[in-house]
Amino acid sequence: MARYDIPTFFSTVLVAALGSLGPLGSLGLATEETPLAPLFPFVVSYDTPKNVTNLSDRLDRPAGKDGFVRCEEGHFVTEAGPIRFWATNLCFEACFPSRDQADRLARRLARLGINCVRMHHMDMYSIWGDRPNHLEIDPKKMDRLDYLIFRLKEHGIYTNLNLHVSRWLDEKDGFPPRDGRPQFDKGLDNFEPRLIALQKQYARDLLTHVNPYTGIAYTDEPAVAMVEVNNENGLFFIWSQNQLDDLPEPFQSTYQKLWNRWLVKKYGAGEKLRAAWREGQTPLGDEMIQDGRFEAKEPKSWFFNLDQPPVAHWSVESDGPEGKRCLRFCVERSGKTAWLPQFGQGGLAFEKGQTYTLSFWLRAKTHGRLSVNAMQNHAPWSVLGLGGPVEAKNKWRRVTLSFTAKQDDPDGRITFTAMEPNTYELADVSLRAGGIEGLAEKERLEDGSVRVIAHESPRATPRRLRDFVDFLWETERDYWQQMYRFLKDDLQVQAPISGSQLGFSLPSLQSGFGYLDAHSYWNHPVFTGDDWDAKHWFVRNRALVNYPDGTFTRLAARRVWNRPYTVSEYNHPEPNEFAAEGFPMIAAFGAFQKWDGIFSFTYKSGPKPDPRRIRSFFDIEANTAKLVHMPACVSMFVRADVQPGNELILARLSVSKERDLLVEKLSPWGIKASAVGCDFEASLLHRMGLAAVSASDTNGSFCPQNGTVSGDQKVFVSDTGQLQWDTTEPKAGFFTVDSPRTKLFTGFIRGRRFSIGDVKLEVGRTRLDWATVSMTLVEGDRFDRPGRVLIAATGVTHNADMTLKREGPRVTVGNQWGDAPVLCEGIPARIMLPVAAGRVRLYPLDESGNRRDEVRVKDEADQAVLTLSPKYRTVWYEAVIE
Repeated sequence: MARYDIPTFFSTVLVAALGSLGPLGSLGLATEETPLAPLFPFVVSYDTPKNVTNLSDRLDRPAGKDGFVRCEEGHFVTEAGPIRFWATNLCFEACFPSRDQADRLARRLARLGINCVRMHHMDMYSIWGDRPNHLEIDPKKMDRLDYLIFRLKEHGIYTNLNLHVSRWLDEKDGFPPRDGRPQFDKGLDNFEPRLIALQKQYARDLLTHVNPYTGIAYTDEPAVAMVEVNNENGLFFIWSQNQLDDLPEPFQSTYQKLWNRWLVKKYGAGEKLRAAWREGQTPLGDEMIQDGRFEAKEPKSWFFNLDQPPVAHWSVESDGPEGKRCLRFCVERSGKTAWLPQFGQGGLAFEKGQTYTLSFWLRAKTHGRLSVNAMQNHAPWSVLGLGGPVEAKNKWRRVTLSFTAKQDDPDGRITFTAMEPNTYELADVSLRAGGIEGLAEKERLEDGSVRVIAHESPRATPRRLRDFVDFLWETERDYWQQMYRFLKDDLQVQAPISGSQLGFSLPSLQSGFGYLDAHSYWNHPVFTGDDWDAKHWFVRNRALVNYPDGTFTRLAARRVWNRPYTVSEYNHPEPNEFAAEGFPMIAAFGAFQKWDGIFSFTYKSGPKPDPRRIRSFFDIEANTAKLVHMPACVSMFVRADVQPGNELILARLSVSKERDLLVEKLSPWGIKASAVGCDFEASLLHRMGLAAVSASDTNGSFCPQNGTVSGDQKVFVSDTGQLQWDTTEPKAGFFTVDSPRTKLFTGFIRGRRFSIGDVKLEVGRTRLDWATVSMTLVEGDRFDRPGRVLIAATGVTHNADMTLKREGPRVTVGNQWGDAPVLCEGIPARIMLPVAAGRVRLYPLDESGNRRDEVRVKDEADQAVLTLSPKYRTVWYEAVIE
């Protein structure tokens, strides 16, 4: 059995708003003194029996029988009317199963009610198969993909085809080595001509291919619901990540030529450019850093916070760049808090509105990053104008950063912090007021030598910076428009097309596509070594129910009104112990916001079929706690058990305002409703979206400048009354859904009893004092009328012999995920239905969803009391109301 800590906190706080019906012990449930039952094996089966857990009959077969998916009045429709997608992803080799595996996969996805699959990361290596390069699709792999899409179609499951995700071209493809280029050539592929041409060729090869099993090309396939051009990509975003600051040749020359051509088109002559950029130039002032060259044997001007016990050590060495002395800082492991270990220098006076230039030489043993901040040297430790990541490469490079102080402070500090395990070396640190330049003497428009601006050090006058922002925006716009017209006009793709995800690209640029998309994760894995290092990572073990301003509100704040909106990646990655909350909550919230598609990430990412253990952060195919709530998710989102919000709040965002915000933020990530006056949390009360200034006021209320949510609000009830998010008790939030056909509770128990409309819920002692319980009518329209109810109740879920390593809020298992099977916690609970006990029969279900022996239903005050118990060794039940 897994070795898990067992929290013993348990209180008897009652919530008057939900009804207080007495302490749990008086109702026959386990109390704090009751021993916890052992976990038991439970993996949702891979067969597809026809029982209450099988939703395949809800899918219209074949997919596309009602014509193409199209966009109409801001939503997806077919000839049969509106359509929503409760969907998932397949990644890498999972997109290319054998025929037997494809048959089983299609049946199981249909059983879960999944009606669309996003084919993701096909282009990293899988689709090229045995080919010597990444330029020609392997016909054997194409045949496997064709058969899978054919079988999905037969089972009523649509396909979302991704184009560029992770292909990274190199010497075997006729390109230079990958060193120094953005990962997967992102951003670079927005302007480099050959990369764009190869994107088009891949799109042509894939989409015009005729599937031999359907006889239809993918351009004309009604079962292709969507096509996505370029995953998590956008020129401005990649620039904002410093990934274009030091491009290798020939890409750097191409980049600079485009910039100079743009300037010639705008200014014509170099003297006009020099005059335009002159205003705001400021020379460098006196040095503010003491002993920035580390000449003292003991650098007393610097402070070192190494955590307790120390996780790092430092020394002054003589082998810095150009013969300089340097500080060598060796981080052995991460600190207990994110900012430790750190070093820096305090006692620095900053003036509000003054620009400062910080420069230093930096090198690391292996490629990594650290944060560099200008902040207060005292409580409340506010950032004064500089705060963000800096790349540390394995060769010396000069880093120059500029910032404007947000406020006066006579005692500020510069800190180097948030370092991953690595060895960092720092030399010749300088901080001076000023340092902003227009057009340098050596820069000439006539010979194309005007430098591009590095995001890491945008030391430019306001006009020069504004011009560069406009250049990036227009260059990215031209790329998206070119790709859209190629797919629609040249290839004649019938399916709706999206460009990339909001946040990675801009609302104004993505609004030119048929539908818009976004991604989000609650506590995504953080890698403390190299990216995607399977041994060195952690997730934060937090429950979303305690954070109403978390992922959902930010997704709502990105939505662009009058376009279909999907979230094509969402998950609460393992081993977060509260992960079961994620899908039911976003299903309810997405239905309330009237979104058009939600995709779990990911169903599977490898070729091995039918596992009985959780294999990674994201794969859900064996994750019992996530799968058993799928029927409730499908009911809330696709069947629309949860009503859309009554009131619509729109945030004004013109193209000119968007570009002003880009100059201010230098990143597209902050372009959302909150940037133009809307509170994130207003989306918990009403529908929310971004709208162009020209949008009619009759379509919604425009956000007031001060927002619509009280800063101390603890309970959020949707304007439909169906959703409630309660954080009244600190660190013990809960979320409920009260619709006629689906009820949901997820959150902390704390001795409370919950009234969810006419259904009441009591949960006994669990390992985390937390549970997720969903109840959905598979047949019937109300809980007081005849029907069949599928109940799922989950708590702690993990693999056998999986040991969580805890460090404060961080948890990890490294690469030791444990063994099969998945072990589950049985949830002790009582559910009271508004019908007489004689009308109800209750059955625990096995791993296939088939009935086990009937459980007696008790009567209490003319209500049927359903008793869930760990002794039944199950996480789902069927209740039949006669």
